Amino acid sequence: MEPRIAKYLAHRMPGASQIAVDELAQIYGGSSQQTYRLSARWTEYGEEIERRLILRRDAPAGLVVAERDLEFNVYKALEGQGIAIPRVYFLELDAQWLDRPFFIMDLCPGKPGNPFSADDPYDGHSEAIAREFWSILGRLAAIDHKAVGLESLRNGTANRLFWSLELDRWEALLSEQEAVIEPSIRGALRWLRRNPPPEPAKPAIVHGDYRSGNFLFTPDGRISAILDWEMCHVGDPIEDIVWATDPFWPITRHLPLEEGLACWEAASGIALDRAALDWWRLFAAVKASVIWNTAEASFISGQTSDMTIALSGIRAGHFHRKLVLKLMREKGAMG
Repeated sequence: MEPRIAKYLAHRMPGASQIAVDELAQIYGGSSQQTYRLSARWTEYGEEIERRLILRRDAPAGLVVAERDLEFNVYKALEGQGIAIPRVYFLELDAQWLDRPFFIMDLCPGKPGNPFSADDPYDGHSEAIAREFWSILGRLAAIDHKAVGLESLRNGTANRLFWSLELDRWEALLSEQEAVIEPSIRGALRWLRRNPPPEPAKPAIVHGDYRSGNFLFTPDGRISAILDWEMCHVGDPIEDIVWATDPFWPITRHLPLEEGLACWEAASGIALDRAALDWWRLFAAVKASVIWNTAEASFISGQTSDMTIALSGIRAGHFHRKLVLKLMREKGAMG
């Protein structure tokens, strides 16, 4: 791929010469897009330039199929808005260059923490990072999505009933992939529809997968980049809050929930309706179950042979099916 990427950069940067691409390596772990790191060097107007870059390419199959330009457009729109994100350069939808659509962005400093590690995944900075994690999410909720040009996001023109729009989406995805009827998930969907949550104080940009493992941190204990925006949409900001606290990858390991919510409220300027948290917790467990169901279906059908996807369907699918039953039992919605 290195000479093909160099040829593409020459196409996008006509003022550059002596373009060289090397050190290309795939970064494993994400399952919705293929991610590669690379080094690019070129000469432009007499100046030698070298950059460490990330290339994100559509995967043949994955846990969630996102709109091809969604993540790129979100990064572009949020530049300068106080959210730690990479700078993006080029979006390419023409498959002639690298067989599938892709985009190129900066390689940010830092590393991800392993949310499943029994030890401190943030090298002694867990509490500080958790506080910043909540503050960044609060700042995201405060942004007017229309003012930054993100009205084209899913639900971007809606003003209410975000809970119903998201239920419709995840139920439709389940129906597309469900090889065997999922009675617990179907029961939870019915309960959620019969017991709607209160409307949010304002529509918010919802990351969709805001959690431990989807950001980078630096040795001084700072978050350097929030990543993986493929599921970004407009909705109730509580959706991101409960996703972050899901017991499969809980940020609450590092900071008590109420302290985290206080950071979020201070950054967002929004008073959080805590009565809505329980509804969205069950929704999050259903959403996760549908994602793992999609993973199972893509592996069984032969769309992908990625064992990360297969194991996600097995391990995480079992966990969240049990969580759905637990939450339903707590609500007295069973039996």
